[in-house]
Amino acid sequence: MLNELLQKLKDAGTPDAEVTLDVLCAYVKKNDYSTVRLLRITNELSFTDAEKKELESLVSLRSEGEPLEYITGEREFYGFIFRCKKNVLIPRNDTEILVDTVLDFLKDGDSLLDLCSGTGCVGISAAKHRKISLVLSDISPCALSCAKENAERLLPEENVRVIYHDVFRDTPKDMFDMITANPPYITAKEMGSLDSDVKKEPSLALFGGEDGLDFYRAIAARYRSCIKDGGYLFFEIGAKQGAAVFSILEKNGYEEIQIKKDYNSKDRVVFARKTK
Repeated sequence: MLNELLQKLKDAGTPDAEVTLDVLCAYVKKNDYSTVRLLRITNELSFTDAEKKELESLVSLRSEGEPLEYITGEREFYGFIFRCKKNVLIPRNDTEILVDTVLDFLKDGDSLLDLCSGTGCVGISAAKHRKISLVLSDISPCALSCAKENAERLLPEENVRVIYHDVFRDTPKDMFDMITANPPYITAKEMGSLDSDVKKEPSLALFGGEDGLDFYRAIAARYRSCIKDGGYLFFEIGAKQGAAVFSILEKNGYEEIQIKKDYNSKDRVVFARKTK
């Protein structure tokens, strides 16, 4: 049975078909990935009839292009397991460099606003390493529900608020030491050529306007007054957007602007300081 299911995934063009099968097996068996993978490789993995039926159904979903994270309902990010629901952007490993950069400046006692927070992976990961006051914000009710669940599970005793927030209309009343944002930044042209898996994710979390820069313009201009003097604004960006976002921050009076590359040597983070 497993060989047939593996071939089905391969025939569908599923990336990393073997890994995908092992993840789904682990999900069905409610066991850890490493143990299940070893049992499968050594032909010692067995299933009840109910488990076989469930596994076959899940493999069919993945073969039809459903993202693995929506099937299992979770994704590992920055060493933590985040709940991931349909209609919420799936956390990417590329985004971990944003957390790395934030942690270089974030101190215990600081306040952090995470805009366009999605699952909450950026803000929550930062709060797992520093004792901070955290606000997670998004416009999507599905994302807010997901972020709230992740915050309650991963930061049960921390100071976390989850709020509905439209970056084009709403302005927070509070002041923050730092603001982070991984906003939608896909251009109109790029939206038409996304991978099939990505097209299953919400366009609300992907489309950043004709040139992909709408959110950067709005946040840089509207949120400067919400950053304490000496505080920072951190953006994740698309690989070709470094110079444009640098310019947006410069025009809005930010200083000490820097572009940071990800682990694949692509521009991935732009951050700046509000000095006065």
